Amino acid sequence: MPLYELDSLSHNYGGEPVLTVDRWTVAAGTITGVMGPNGSGKSTLLALLGFIMPPSRGKIRFNGRVEGPFGQAVRGKVALMPQDSFLLKRSVHHNVAYGLRSLDGNGKLQRRVAAAMTMVGLDVADYGRRPWYALSGGEARRVALAARLALRPEVLIMDEPTTSVDAASARMIKDAALHARRKWGTTLIISSHDTEWLEDICTHTLHLFHGRPMGSGRRTLIFGPWKRAAGNAVRALTEDQYFLAAAAPENLRTAAAAIDARHLNLHLPDVAVPPGRHALSGLLLRLSLEQSTGRTCASVLVGSTILTIYLPDANSALTCRPGQPVQVVYDPGDVVWY
Repeated sequence: MPLYELDSLSHNYGGEPVLTVDRWTVAAGTITGVMGPNGSGKSTLLALLGFIMPPSRGKIRFNGRVEGPFGQAVRGKVALMPQDSFLLKRSVHHNVAYGLRSLDGNGKLQRRVAAAMTMVGLDVADYGRRPWYALSGGEARRVALAARLALRPEVLIMDEPTTSVDAASARMIKDAALHARRKWGTTLIISSHDTEWLEDICTHTLHLFHGRPMGSGRRTLIFGPWKRAAGNAVRALTEDQYFLAAAAPENLRTAAAAIDARHLNLHLPDVAVPPGRHALSGLLLRLSLEQSTGRTCASVLVGSTILTIYLPDANSALTCRPGQPVQVVYDPGDVVWY
């Protein structure tokens, strides 16, 4: 049985639809990355999954039961960390302990607070008595996360957890979330523009665009401005290179294109391009292992766009070196439009 089930769900603001999901499920113990540009509906989806507001239409099932905002069945089990930290005007200790007021015994509460603060790299003796206003942005973000980790939630939902924080805090936040999954089996649902991190850790991904799912899995998204070319569409990536996509839709102004990592091929610069294929010259940035499948992925930079490619086998990774020039070859007909 899925942990979450969404059916025929939609949400409006001021009568304008901002999110429409026909069907989507989340399995317990998974790490789901929610990706998409600003305004795509990511924060709305996470707020609905966090049960802090009801959808305009449709229902959300949690563990097989329809649940509503702040319901007893989800209280303490689902923790949402929004983009803003929203600390109470109290000490760090009181912020972290706020959700644990029902715990029996002061000693148990103190241990839970200390454990949560340690997970995010905050020393209890040093930070416990600090007031909320004496924290840096990164420290405040870590306190907000510690307050949720202290609950030991079944689900931890994080909306842009590392935006506008220093590199050290970002690393601690990421490590703490993954530690919660290892230690308690916590299901993680994370929205972040750090797609490199998400793709490395996630077992599942969901891409949103204009409030609608664009599918899942590793894919490269190309947004406009587009130009028409003989029934196709082109998007300039550099001064002399363009992304070519077949079957251009009628309305290109708001369209986005996507190509799956399985449909991109990596070649050395001197390899001839087969007929009917389009090639882009770029720089191999890195090789990574996809934890959910064990497949090797290559990230190639073309202009300011990063394309993600599945390598056919582990041996092919041995012939590639980050920093070397490469070609990305694909069939423009494999591009999907949204």
